[in-house]
Amino acid sequence: MYDRAMSTNDRVELLTRTLISNPFDVSAASLRSADDALARLDLASALTDLLSDGNVERAKLLLLAAGHRRACLHPNAPERVFAQLAPAEAVMGRLPRPLGDYLRVVMAAGRCYQVLSGIRGTSSLLQRARRETWAACFGDSLRHALDLERVIRDHDVLILGETGTGKESFARAFQAATLGPDDGSPAPSAAINAAALPETLVESELFGHARGAFTGATETRVGRLRSSDGGAFFLDEVGDLPSTTQVKLLRVIETNEVFPLGSDTPHHVDLRYVAATHKDLEGMVERRAFRRDLFERLAGNVIRIPPLRRRGEDLRAIALPFVSQYLGVKTDHPQLAVIEKWLDSDEAQGYAWPGNVRELQNVLRNLLLGLPSGIATKTPPTTRAIPKPITAGEASLREVEQWYLRRVLNQLDGNLSQAAKTLGVDRSTLRRRLRP
Repeated sequence: MYDRAMSTNDRVELLTRTLISNPFDVSAASLRSADDALARLDLASALTDLLSDGNVERAKLLLLAAGHRRACLHPNAPERVFAQLAPAEAVMGRLPRPLGDYLRVVMAAGRCYQVLSGIRGTSSLLQRARRETWAACFGDSLRHALDLERVIRDHDVLILGETGTGKESFARAFQAATLGPDDGSPAPSAAINAAALPETLVESELFGHARGAFTGATETRVGRLRSSDGGAFFLDEVGDLPSTTQVKLLRVIETNEVFPLGSDTPHHVDLRYVAATHKDLEGMVERRAFRRDLFERLAGNVIRIPPLRRRGEDLRAIALPFVSQYLGVKTDHPQLAVIEKWLDSDEAQGYAWPGNVRELQNVLRNLLLGLPSGIATKTPPTTRAIPKPITAGEASLREVEQWYLRRVLNQLDGNLSQAAKTLGVDRSTLRRRLRP
């Protein structure tokens, strides 16, 4: 913890240890101590002293630490991050890299932190997803983001989760975290939903097309990949990508070259690919419904977003801001008390929420309009009673195992791969044990 008598070197040590780390791994108390230390530190003087002593690496880490905290507070104002160093240009000239390199790293980290912090909920599962996302963006610390940017950019991302769990929000965090220009501004980004487009248009949207490439192509189109060059591209519902397009996309990822439809001229692209799907993509690979080589390329980092039924403690944090938005107020509305009471009810807490956050929004609208919630007639898997023979100690071991395996599988909406991971076995073992 911070001590007023702490020396400059000790303050620097605290800052570099705390503020270049994954912020979702740092306790609130440690962050407050680091903030106190930062407020009492003359950054320009500290950097001068470190460089004069030949401690270039510590100076680099100190600049990252201080810049990271300020960028988290001002994620859209890069001019404010290192403003106090303006008179000390000579100091900056002695650092091993130009100031723009540090600025682009800390601004990307600040934007990523803002997006992840804005995702509602405090459950351990959601916090783990935040922590894993930040780590996939910046490595173990911002030192890796500065020194190993090429490795991180080349490590693509696959986000898995049921419909309505918030995969798109995590994808935005990855796009925000992509290192942009030296002035600290965001990197380019683009997105496409493969399930929302006819198969005939997917490739044109991705790769672009030349004028006259097909009927109706009256002008040249750049395509989403080229428009996000230098940044991150988000491919939503990748499980719906046509097989022929999978082959072409894999070639682009591996060669960094895009050929627009109807053109023989390649265009270089430098992208990080972020894909998401609600489908059992691993199962699709086993069934040869999705290319294994593309799956392995996209799954450099796999982020699993937990369903709402596994983080019931987040229900209020997610619901109440929606209610306030609908009511146009923050507090002191009679309907707000009604919603709060319902959120604590057995009906809300015991429900499995197969539609996740989208279903919750529908229920909230019903309640605000004085209508039934609409979930009482649905079967909530999480509240099914344990069969009497099991509670009475009269069931065989095989019967207990069958009941539990099917309960887990039911809670995961039949996702065999996820059920196998939850149970700690492989898919073939789970299939075998499910046989009557």
